Amino acid sequence: MDPQHAVFASEAGAAQDLENIDITNFSSSWNDGLAFCALLHTYLPAHIPYQELNSQDKRRNFTLAFQAAESVGIKSTLDINEMVRTERPDWQNVMLYVTAIYKYFET
Repeated sequence: MDPQHAVFASEAGAAQDLENIDITNFSSSWNDGLAFCALLHTYLPAHIPYQELNSQDKRRNFTLAFQAAESVGIKSTLDINEMVRTERPDWQNVMLYVTAIYKYFET
């Protein structure tokens, strides 16, 4: 399995245990911030009130996720404004950020 698929399988599996998450790719599956919140909730549950989130409040979701990651030293490589505007974020940029999260917590 190549590294991209290994990260995808690991992180998608962790995040999909929560409600309203269906991760099938590194682009549109991450476009409302809930997947980032679900992923980070698995590692930092005190930072992400997952049950209070909704897909319509993209800005809040991204802000919570990026702040949670930064609280442990993972710098965001994604721009909140760009993520809020687009339905299909650049999959490579999303993959790089998810990989950084994976490396921090899983290696």
